[in-house]
Amino acid sequence: MTRRTLLRSATALGAGLLAACTSPRAREDTPTPAHVQTDRSPAAPQGDVYGANIYNTQQVADELRYIEQNIQPLTGNDPKRILITGSTAGVGQLAAAYFLRRGHTVVAHARNAQREADIRRDLPALEAVVVGDLLNLQQTRALTEQINALGTFDVIIHNAGEYGLPNQDILNANSLSPYLLTALVDAPHEQMMYLSSDLHLSGDLKLDELRSGGTNVTYDDSKLHLATLATGLARRRPELRVNAVAPGWVPTLMGVHNGPHAPTTSARAT
Repeated sequence: MTRRTLLRSATALGAGLLAACTSPRAREDTPTPAHVQTDRSPAAPQGDVYGANIYNTQQVADELRYIEQNIQPLTGNDPKRILITGSTAGVGQLAAAYFLRRGHTVVAHARNAQREADIRRDLPALEAVVVGDLLNLQQTRALTEQINALGTFDVIIHNAGEYGLPNQDILNANSLSPYLLTALVDAPHEQMMYLSSDLHLSGDLKLDELRSGGTNVTYDDSKLHLATLATGLARRRPELRVNAVAPGWVPTLMGVHNGPHAPTTSARAT
């Protein structure tokens, strides 16, 4: 995968955002604190900036440096306030870095204090970092309170996801947590986006399983859940622009280590 291909794949999350969101909007409901105060213990960032071979692959770390050095603010841009879940590594961090360089305001989401420390070091221009592990639905509910305390966003990107974990964890992180965040977080002014995958074509909704309290939900099933959630939300909230986006294979740690169909080398992902 070339540098330019990686950049195009990662920023596919926001490909329609700048074109779709052009009107100015007052933000009287946006509070001013720089970050959310919590009782978490402080942590030190890991490794060098962008955490190559710790929480990012070398390819992602290199692309983050490219974004920092080469992406310029858009002239005449109407800046947006954007929340991105799962934005402390991989595709989510690439999108956050890109939007920051373009002149937008970004709030990141970390799963724990360690990842919060990493992203604050990597992207110091962030407005805030909210923290909660989407594997734990109680933490997800607490996360919604942190997000709502920051005020309404223009755009929310549901990027966080897990692969290669037990089905209960896949159900919580990939299906139920995005649903709770959609239902309990104040709706954005303009756009909601969900990171999907072509693997949703192999998924099953398993509605009877869910209604009975079962947990037999695979990664493919969860991606179908997200596409269905996006479709339902678009019909229920026609004033919102709602997208389910499949950016393709990106050489993140999850893509390299967990993807059984991933290319063996990034050079094959062109």
